[in-house]
Amino acid sequence: MRLQPLSMPLAPDLAERVEACLGAACALPRCDLTVAGLLAACAAGQAQLVGIFEGDRFVAAGVTQVRQHRGGRLSCWVLSLGGRAAGPWGAVIAAVERGAARLGCTTVEFVGRRGWARVLPDYTAAPCELGHHFTKRIGA
Repeated sequence: MRLQPLSMPLAPDLAERVEACLGAACALPRCDLTVAGLLAACAAGQAQLVGIFEGDRFVAAGVTQVRQHRGGRLSCWVLSLGGRAAGPWGAVIAAVERGAARLGCTTVEFVGRRGWARVLPDYTAAPCELGHHFTKRIGA
């Protein structure tokens, strides 16, 4: 499995598959994001669209965003992640963590359902308005 940054605009055939993956994630209860909003953020350079591939086969898509906090600390937020047959999602998140560390991020964060705690036991989780806020400290 490999993660690959995708550039906007997407080719029509890939755009359809990406939109289906992100649409499934955005349709989950309590999600306050839209496919159009996520893709607009990527097109504006405010977020990064990532394709998830098994070999050459596209299987999932995600959107990440690096945020700078007061004091300069960088955090990588996983805004959306959806698709099928991407293998264990823990492996996908581990690949996101490696990429975030290369960019100088000190944490990876996302908001999701409580069940992610079973998949990602290294993350701390705290209830929030939209579900649970998950955080993992990475790097130095």
